[in-house]
Amino acid sequence: MQDANKLVIFADYGLDDACATAYILDRRAAFETIDIVPIGGNVPVSRAARNAQKLLAAAGKKALVGVRLVDTSACKQEERYLSGIHGADGMGDLYPDVAASPVPVVPYDEWASSLRSYRVLSLGPCTLVRDALAKAPEPPCGDVVLMGGCVAYPPNYNGYEFNDALDHDAFLQVLAYPHAAATLDTCSIPAFDTMGVVLAENSLLSALINRSTRLAARRGEKSNYVYDLIAAMALAYPERFERTPAPLPHGDGTVRQLRLLPPYAGRKVPHTFA
Repeated sequence: MQDANKLVIFADYGLDDACATAYILDRRAAFETIDIVPIGGNVPVSRAARNAQKLLAAAGKKALVGVRLVDTSACKQEERYLSGIHGADGMGDLYPDVAASPVPVVPYDEWASSLRSYRVLSLGPCTLVRDALAKAPEPPCGDVVLMGGCVAYPPNYNGYEFNDALDHDAFLQVLAYPHAAATLDTCSIPAFDTMGVVLAENSLLSALINRSTRLAARRGEKSNYVYDLIAAMALAYPERFERTPAPLPHGDGTVRQLRLLPPYAGRKVPHTFA
């Protein structure tokens, strides 16, 4: 059970979610199957679904064997359209929409009620993560790896981290499961700062990272952290991160926080983890 390599990705397709998904697809051979669950958050769920489709189309057929999309359009979800951060379409305006999904699409309730021997990567608000974990016949294998929360690093949205803020109760309920969280503290270190770094655009991932950096520079930011990508790195290479219990703000308990270990913390933008 603990070695299950069926992966579920919950993503509210902004640019950082797209980077994280591209990173995982580059490591497609490590997973038996990948189910992508577009959710509301950075964009409305309808936009998240369209972004997931065009991202997968851009990834190419070889990366899509065993990949499915889950239709969550009937599920109520919070959303905030953060175009200044993620571009007008939520995903950096890099690729055109596609007419149809390049992978099979399954209804949410049917999918959630059949979840077995699976791992979870949560990259957005936790509303549907909580719901799916409750509906699944089995709990997830190993840690739920998520991006969300803050400890010492200042909140970035209404007193909380964005993924936490949009459904705080759901976030706390997901933390009740065994988990490892890439918090704002985890991500906001020099090793993960892409500002001033220009990657050769020879892959889907590098093009997305560059777009994220350019948008941050346009906003006048001094640094840029592709938060969800860091959670994906931790899922792919858990041995390169430590997990330390840390208190959440506002007395809401603790989070098992990821921290990049040396010597990796000395690298600049270690997105090329092999």
